[in-house]
Amino acid sequence: MANTMVLKALLLSCAAISVFGHRQLLQQTSCPAGCDTTVGACVFDSTSAFYRCTKCLNNRVPAADGSCGCAAGFYLVNNPATCTKCPVGSYCPGGIATKSVIYSCNWASNDTTVGLTTKDERSTSRAACEVPPGWFYTGTAAVRCPKGEYRGGYAVSTAATKCDSCPVGSTTEHSNSTLLTDCKVLKPGRFWLNQITQMQQPEPATSICLQNSWCPGGVHPNGDGRKPCDSIASGLWTKGLGAVASPQCAIPPGHYFSAAANTTVKCANGDAANPNGFYQPNWVQYTGVATACTACGAGILSADLESLNIFRPSDVGSTTGSPSETLLVPMTSDSCYIRRGQGMVLAPGSNVSKPIYMAVTCDTNNYGTNGTDQGILMKLTVTECKTCPKYTTTMDRTTATNFTTRYFYDTTTGGFYDPLACLTQPGYSFDGFQATPCPKGEYNDAIGDDANKCSVCPIDGTTTYSEGSQSAADCKYVLPGWQFPNAANPAASLSKCDYGFFSPIDREIRANNASGACTACPNGKTTREIGSPSDDRCDICPAGQGIAEGGSSCQLCPSGSYGDEARTAGNFTCERCPAGSNVYRFRFQSGPSSTSDNLFTSAVVTKPGASSVGQCSVEFGQVEDGNWKLTSSGSNVAGNSADLDACVASCRANPECQFLNYDYAGDVATRCQLRVSTARTIGTTLLAYKVVPNSNLLAASMGSGLFSWWVDDAAQEVGIYVNTIATSSMADCVSTCTLKSECAAVRMDGYSSSAKTITSCTLLKGAVTMTETVRTLVRTRIDNDVSITAGPAPAP
Repeated sequence: MANTMVLKALLLSCAAISVFGHRQLLQQTSCPAGCDTTVGACVFDSTSAFYRCTKCLNNRVPAADGSCGCAAGFYLVNNPATCTKCPVGSYCPGGIATKSVIYSCNWASNDTTVGLTTKDERSTSRAACEVPPGWFYTGTAAVRCPKGEYRGGYAVSTAATKCDSCPVGSTTEHSNSTLLTDCKVLKPGRFWLNQITQMQQPEPATSICLQNSWCPGGVHPNGDGRKPCDSIASGLWTKGLGAVASPQCAIPPGHYFSAAANTTVKCANGDAANPNGFYQPNWVQYTGVATACTACGAGILSADLESLNIFRPSDVGSTTGSPSETLLVPMTSDSCYIRRGQGMVLAPGSNVSKPIYMAVTCDTNNYGTNGTDQGILMKLTVTECKTCPKYTTTMDRTTATNFTTRYFYDTTTGGFYDPLACLTQPGYSFDGFQATPCPKGEYNDAIGDDANKCSVCPIDGTTTYSEGSQSAADCKYVLPGWQFPNAANPAASLSKCDYGFFSPIDREIRANNASGACTACPNGKTTREIGSPSDDRCDICPAGQGIAEGGSSCQLCPSGSYGDEARTAGNFTCERCPAGSNVYRFRFQSGPSSTSDNLFTSAVVTKPGASSVGQCSVEFGQVEDGNWKLTSSGSNVAGNSADLDACVASCRANPECQFLNYDYAGDVATRCQLRVSTARTIGTTLLAYKVVPNSNLLAASMGSGLFSWWVDDAAQEVGIYVNTIATSSMADCVSTCTLKSECAAVRMDGYSSSAKTITSCTLLKGAVTMTETVRTLVRTRIDNDVSITAGPAPAP
């Protein structure tokens, strides 16, 4: 049995050898490398017909193909061939001997895995290759996080495409930082908030370095990283936020550094007791040595009016700042000022290239700058005191001190500060620009609120001797065209020269001055207004007068002419009354000339000295047109009866003829009858006939207002009675007749030449009858007053 078994084993072995020998030709012909040499460690597999190792040396493990490979996470290392742990940054899939190699995470045929690594050793596959902490994946490679950024943890490439930035104002010490706490480095110009270090904060917070401190940056485990400028010297400033070094702590504008006090001090402004101000325009580098402000100049003050900016961070973590407030300081020469009543000049020894200024007081007859009580701002420049205009002066200081506002005086500086401080001298006026003498006829005593104005002489007609008068008492001369005829009381008789007089020169108003009266115009001439100052104004004749051709003096205009009172200057002629067609023609429908209605055109007359055309009257006329007759029962005389013109001539030649009656149908010897006056010199009865105007008005109109006067005690013989009115006034009597068209005359009885009254007034009329052959023509008398008047008729 035993033999049988041995035999079978040998047969199987041979078969196996036969098969194995055949396969070995294709694969291997001996035990694999690394196989243990102990019995049974290498066997022939008849099924596969090759040798298979069942036990391997040097940590190698039997592989599926019978070789000695490595377990997953290990790889073969030669001499001797040993399985070693796969390191970090690699992966080792293990398996058969030929596949038990190491693969780097940074290797790939397409270079897409550069920089990847594994979290641990013994990684078995490529899926274990990740982006390590402090790195990020760009899409083509893993690269380090730059300085100032970090990334924590392992991550697949798609989850690690960027790093996180450090909080504002902080950074890291190097690249590929992995934690927020690596952001422990301050950037220059930043500091930690609340003096808590970055290691104690979940999210470190910084702010821009505050003004008047500097922040150098770096690591500050025991502080906030900020250093105050006061640690160098008190009062040092920085220009703004974010200073990074101590030299940025400087002496600010408007200040100087006191080495003795080890602090900055604002430049002094000066005051009334010490009127010297200073300024300082620059940021001055601190060296520990004392500095100084620049003096405005002797007597020149400075004011805190220019802005030095004070900055605050706009918010937590701000990288910028804005001025939140300002400190006013005397920064430049624009802060320098002089006070009211001062001027500014170059100091002695100064020059244009290097000017030094000083204040001066604008005192007597000068004025300086104006402004508030603190003065007026200006650049340092020459501003001289202004001299008061000619003929003006300032008030004396004693008075000005007591009335500073009124006289524009500053007691602090002792100077005047306004042009109105220049007061007008007596006898002058001031218009704000210049003073001028008061003109003749005006004066100024320079007293009171209107001290800059001249006043007109207070009494009409008075003037001064010349310009520049200082008092109303100087108004003691009479103006041309004025007079004071009363030598005993000249002031009371002050008046303008009357018409026809002139006064050409000023005369002193004083008692017993023989030249006080005006002078009469020469040659009877007159003036067109009162108050004429020279004989040149004697340029017309008085109304009713004129100068005859070849004459030189004004005379009464003769009858038939008039001297118009409204004529122009230089017109000395007497104008002729209108004649011809301008004179009314009276009609009488009877007699041999019936075809022409016996038209009668009268001559025109005036009383000598007539002054208007309205005083031109027809010499003979009818009160009413047509066949009008005025009766006369007595006191008639025969005239020339040849014809009407001859009859008119007879009446004209008889000085007592009042009117004529001409009878066209009467006897040739008696057809012309003249009514004549009786008792002309001693009578007490007056007859007044309406005077007919010369114009083309109807003769039957209300009347011209003029009458011819006659003394006639037989007046009752004339006319037809109309009515009697009760009046003692001659003017009322004739006025009543004027207003009645039928009234042709009035009879006034009881005439008293001394009392200039009458006792009764009777209105008389004529008659108009178409069959009447007697025509009446009333004569206009020119040798007495023909105007309506309240006075009596003049003596005939």
